Amino acid sequence: MTRVLIGWEFGANRGHADRLVRLADRLRVAGHDPVFALQRIDAISSEQAGGAPVWQAPLSPRLLVTVAKPPLPPPAGMADILARLGMDDSALVAAVIGGWKRILDSVRPGLVVADFAPFLLLAARGRLPTVLLGTGFSAPPAEMAAFPSLTGQAGIDQDGLLVRVNEGLALAGRPPVAALPAVFSADLVFAETFAELDPYAGERRGALARPLPEGFDAVPGDGEEVFVYAPERLGADSPLWKGLARSGLAVRVHVPRALPAVRAAIEGGGMGFEPQPLPLPLIAQRSRLLLSHGGHGFVCAGLAAGLPHVVFHFDLEKHLHGRALARVGLGGHVALAEIQPEVFAASLRRVHADQALSARARAAGPGFLSRPQPDADSAILALASDC
Repeated sequence: MTRVLIGWEFGANRGHADRLVRLADRLRVAGHDPVFALQRIDAISSEQAGGAPVWQAPLSPRLLVTVAKPPLPPPAGMADILARLGMDDSALVAAVIGGWKRILDSVRPGLVVADFAPFLLLAARGRLPTVLLGTGFSAPPAEMAAFPSLTGQAGIDQDGLLVRVNEGLALAGRPPVAALPAVFSADLVFAETFAELDPYAGERRGALARPLPEGFDAVPGDGEEVFVYAPERLGADSPLWKGLARSGLAVRVHVPRALPAVRAAIEGGGMGFEPQPLPLPLIAQRSRLLLSHGGHGFVCAGLAAGLPHVVFHFDLEKHLHGRALARVGLGGHVALAEIQPEVFAASLRRVHADQALSARARAAGPGFLSRPQPDADSAILALASDC
């Protein structure tokens, strides 16, 4: 039996927690001892944890500060994101690594699995076997000399950022890294995505892992609904709800942990509200079109289910997903902050009525599922058995 520390630092989607619960279940069935250290300890229930301890992951103070700051331009790539999350501050780097070291000393795992957790990887590097688990975006190739711009715009000075990261590593008593992408170094790396969604497709050397669980099965039916999966950050006055209501289409919405005012706005606009997640097979049977904020897992599921998808994005990763859908002719995207209800409603009606788009999505769906991509969980189980 191996104790496996499963850590999650960055990224706000529920998909992170759901993915790690699935891995923990398989580890437990195989006789191993999973332990969680999560960005959000409320992201999984005690039933989902299955008796596994749940630690609060060391959080970068940048995730907690609420005071007003000067507005920053949109990030051009991962280097900008890491800087904003605290890697531009050597003392902060040392402090967060120290927090992870204390957890490692207490838990004493034989294996570490890191989901978008570069500070954890830096704390465990050279000390324990490590696995990087993530999407194409959150599991960038560690062998790159530098992070590329993903927008075409200039980003932060990476040489200067590297100096500050290495200063923090020195303060923490850890060895330096030769280049910024090396903060994601691990003994095994599993980027679970489809090639179309991988922003590092040109730089990645290893094979992509399967992004959907074994047994995934969802095929489109004859439904005409628009299914909307929206984040809990949207308020009751979001122009998204107004645009959906004015489209005149049959709309069904799921918002995790929706506030009463949000639910009232949705139902007051004539839309159906689902308080709990719906299974993808049911969504596929009822729906003609998907709308979401572009979470990776839902985008992958929609592709495999053969449904067109429109992304209303609010961050870089989700913008990249929307652009990828448009590039391969299986959907489109709009910035959430730029939605104008009347324009959005008219555009939505056109996309919903687009027979060619629906036909392309249906034809493409089976091909995504049939790709010979390795299963990350099976490889992690094998590694745990060898530890």
